[in-house]
Amino acid sequence: RLSSQSTGWGHFRQQFFPLLLEIKNSMPGELEAKRQKTETVVVVLEHSDLVAGKDLTAEIGKAYGPGGLGILYVRGVPGMAEARMALLPLSRKLALLPDEVLNKYECEKAFYCVGWSRGKEKFRGKPDVAKGSFYANPLYDDPSGGDPEVLEKYPVARPNIWPEEVPELQEALQRMGHMVYDVAKPIVKQIDKLVAEARPGHATTLYDRTFVESKFTVSRLLHYYGMTERDEFGEWCGWHNDNSTITGLVPALWLEEGTGKQTTPRVGAGLFVEGRSGETIHVVSPPDCLGFQIGEAAQILSGGVVHATPHMVKGYMSKEGEPKISRETYACFIQPQWDGELRPPPGIAFESIFEGREESKLIPPLSSRLKEVPVKFGDILQESAAVYYQHNNP
Repeated sequence: RLSSQSTGWGHFRQQFFPLLLEIKNSMPGELEAKRQKTETVVVVLEHSDLVAGKDLTAEIGKAYGPGGLGILYVRGVPGMAEARMALLPLSRKLALLPDEVLNKYECEKAFYCVGWSRGKEKFRGKPDVAKGSFYANPLYDDPSGGDPEVLEKYPVARPNIWPEEVPELQEALQRMGHMVYDVAKPIVKQIDKLVAEARPGHATTLYDRTFVESKFTVSRLLHYYGMTERDEFGEWCGWHNDNSTITGLVPALWLEEGTGKQTTPRVGAGLFVEGRSGETIHVVSPPDCLGFQIGEAAQILSGGVVHATPHMVKGYMSKEGEPKISRETYACFIQPQWDGELRPPPGIAFESIFEGREESKLIPPLSSRLKEVPVKFGDILQESAAVYYQHNNP
């Protein structure tokens, strides 16, 4: 994602660009305080280089290794801007439908991780109504093929539910999902090369587990509701790691919630990550790039060569009399099959998964959730969900 080093800029200017990030050595609750500003370098790959097979392992290592921030961007993806504007406004359109309509598209059997979900999770003991989510598999409408044994053990593999009231949503979401998925492929291939350099015996495990063997891709279209200073939610989404191999992120769209009119991103709101030294960093996504964040499945499969990064989304609170501002975004979790086995490369110790950087104190550490390997991806996914719930609702 990001490198905290600004030296050597001239040499790397073709791969990186400077970005003003907001950094404060504090806990997230203190983010309202005055922040120190510093120029940091974010890793940006050219889509044409990825497609051509150019060796980008050094840049990917800077982004995803123990010293990076776990995120990078890809510039120049054909059709991305059009696909983004076709999809993200539909998040608001869906979220503002009446509750009695939205309730038709909830799926309790899938723990509200298929179809519509709002207020089903709890955050700090209260229903989380700060955001509304629409979950769907962009590649397979029925990833389990109706297998009753799979659905009993991994109910999140249930078929998609598409809202009749927003008929254009299916095509727009699937188009964006396919785009993100295809761009992620050469990135993960290069991660395998990076891992093989550090872990002899590693072959193409990340790519095979994630793309060849898996149908379990999950996308999440998010509407972060507009808030005022009277609302109690200061965070739109609490601190967490992604469980995926890699997560594709579409640059957020900021709207006046009442009218749907596009507006500028709000200072101090949006995506924050934890730096490798514990600092809190506000990441401002370039509007012409797709973001790719590394997840815990990649950390396990690489034996700690790459590391997932804690992140959160901080809300914007409008002042009295100002329009409420919503944030629309889309994340695509590209990950192993629900029964795909996760383990480090051959000959690599279990403890290596966690080495390279101190585990975060903002989230339940991976070492507390991963007790042994091999482990099935669906099992660590469900275990993590339970632990995070307890963590967020003490």
